[in-house]
Amino acid sequence: MRQRLIWLVMAVAAVMPAFGSTITVNLNSASSFALLGSTISNTGISAVNGNVGATTTITDSGPWVVTGTVYPAPSNPTADQAYADFESAYNTALAMGHTQPVLSSLPMTQTFTGNNVYTFNGDLSTTTGTALTFDAQYDPNEVFVIQIDGALTVNGILAFNLINGAQANNIFWIVEDAATISVGSSPAQTFDGSILAGTSFTMSAASGGSGVLAGTINGCVFAETANNLAGETDVNGCVGGGLPGGGPGVPEPESAGLVSLAGLIGILAWRKLRTKPL
Repeated sequence: MRQRLIWLVMAVAAVMPAFGSTITVNLNSASSFALLGSTISNTGISAVNGNVGATTTITDSGPWVVTGTVYPAPSNPTADQAYADFESAYNTALAMGHTQPVLSSLPMTQTFTGNNVYTFNGDLSTTTGTALTFDAQYDPNEVFVIQIDGALTVNGILAFNLINGAQANNIFWIVEDAATISVGSSPAQTFDGSILAGTSFTMSAASGGSGVLAGTINGCVFAETANNLAGETDVNGCVGGGLPGGGPGVPEPESAGLVSLAGLIGILAWRKLRTKPL
């Protein structure tokens, strides 16, 4: 009996970290920025909800409407710190181990569940008609990390469906190479989640010139090199810095139950061992 109780306590302790860990992407000071990059270029009449910063140059020929501050480039300390925080968040998220089986392509329909890291093991290209569902499992704080070990190219309209409390500001696309959203015709693309690109980001314009709405991004767009907005692009920015509730990560509800279970088993085991001779 004593040996069985010891093994049971050890088994519960072993699974607790897997169920109790909470996935976060901490953007720190970058969370107040909607656009960050080494260079930023805007050629359409875009709307940006948040700050804009670059480490080298910013070119705006739109003009755009920015609700936050466009920090002068280069060598602005606020923008430089935000860029450093973005790189730190990007590298940390890219190094996260996947919690679901690795994917090689995106099917026409795909469901992502919260508090998980999904990995695509190469370039990812989508086609019109692809539908993505993000399921927060009734917890609006759950974070989704989508790692792409290559480039991301969105061709045509990609449909998003956020259910059971899923929030766009808790979705993070971690792209190792370039991220490109190509819109060949109307309607415009609405893309949910923040994009953190290892090289460049480009939003293309639909046919008809720079006044045509290219798309709306419900999140931030950060790129280590060039960040290019063509046509009319709306960037709604990110909220909460990637942390549940905007603050430190909190345990999943399941983990509290596991802790209680482990404590109860531990007490029972201690009582059994205390009352029985060794």
